[in-house]
Amino acid sequence: MTADTSASGAHAAQPCSSDRYGLTAGSHPAIQAWAEQVDAILAQHDLDAVPDHVCEALKTLLAEPDLLRPSQQESRADWYRKHQLYADPAGRYTLLALVWLPGQGTDIHGHTAWGSVGVYRGQPNVVCYDCAEGDDGTHAVDETSDRQFGPGDLCAVRPGLGDVHRIYNATDETMITIHAYGLDLVEHPDAINLNLTLPA
Repeated sequence: MTADTSASGAHAAQPCSSDRYGLTAGSHPAIQAWAEQVDAILAQHDLDAVPDHVCEALKTLLAEPDLLRPSQQESRADWYRKHQLYADPAGRYTLLALVWLPGQGTDIHGHTAWGSVGVYRGQPNVVCYDCAEGDDGTHAVDETSDRQFGPGDLCAVRPGLGDVHRIYNATDETMITIHAYGLDLVEHPDAINLNLTLPA
């Protein structure tokens, strides 16, 4: 199915007026080329197919040994750290590098938009869950897998409760993952995670 690219279409580009958009200053030029690929993907494909195609586009970035400058590899002691690499000027997607120290990880969550994730360095574990929402608004989760990924590995996620998961670093080394999300995370930096209410 071909996406609607008319002015009223879901993927139509409407530029945002801020210098926080586009290629983050000092970022690798391969990221700009990747963004042009994503623009073409959004113009040609239905949104349900987008995350798989964006994963394919991420392969070039994951293979780039100097993709991240030193400041984009910095961590923080209390939580994994996010570095913005690119923000679509039309607000349709954002690219991030996430840096994880040993023992750091996410809560169990889903996403509010599509996502494409690749491992740049290290070996993250991804735990997947079946999830059901109860009448009281709480979420029952059942672990279905706990898989360790390695450099170059990729996965796609879709919005809602169908891809509920958590990520953690069980190794003794810092790891870095690259995340593309179909959301404007400049304007809404905390809006991508669908947080669950677990029973007490």
